[in-house]
Amino acid sequence: MDGERILWSIPGGSSTPVVVAVSKQLQGKELSNLTVTLSDERYGPVGHADSNWLQLNRAGFNLPGANLIPVLDGGSLRSTVKRFDKILTREIKNADYRLGFLGIGPDSHIAGIKPGSPATAAKAMAIGYGGDDYTRITMTFPAIKQMDTIVIYLAGEAKQPAIEALAKDAPLDEVPSQILKKVKEAVIFNDRDGETIT
Repeated sequence: MDGERILWSIPGGSSTPVVVAVSKQLQGKELSNLTVTLSDERYGPVGHADSNWLQLNRAGFNLPGANLIPVLDGGSLRSTVKRFDKILTREIKNADYRLGFLGIGPDSHIAGIKPGSPATAAKAMAIGYGGDDYTRITMTFPAIKQMDTIVIYLAGEAKQPAIEALAKDAPLDEVPSQILKKVKEAVIFNDRDGETIT
């Protein structure tokens, strides 16, 4: 992919160690054509304790030479979502290859798209909404569908219900991870020895 412009969307949460490990393998490479942003963020002031971007940086995420675009900019929720929507629209359009590394929660939320939330019906590239845990800003199903490849890492006992839910058919608003069945390419890594997800 030499010379190609690559967009890499990354999660926080339980996927943080994997993102950090990949970033360490990329250090020392020519990264001027790599743009990195989050798949979702927890809204608040820049650098707040629950921020995915802050947690990634504290864990050692660092890609010198890449174009790193955090979601939070100190603005209101509305203006931050509007800016993130523009960023996703622009970067998806400008990239030659779009890689989404997304997290899935035990409740089958993907990125920041929680079951039953307004994010399941969003038409824009990004949405913000108040959840039961955080006020979230997330890429949406339309943005996810425009990725060339989606990579998912599902590991640990807590994620077993999500693996089982993904293996069945269900409506997107109830099991948002079902969007993986509608993308160009999905690669799922899990720790269930000898089992596959179809």
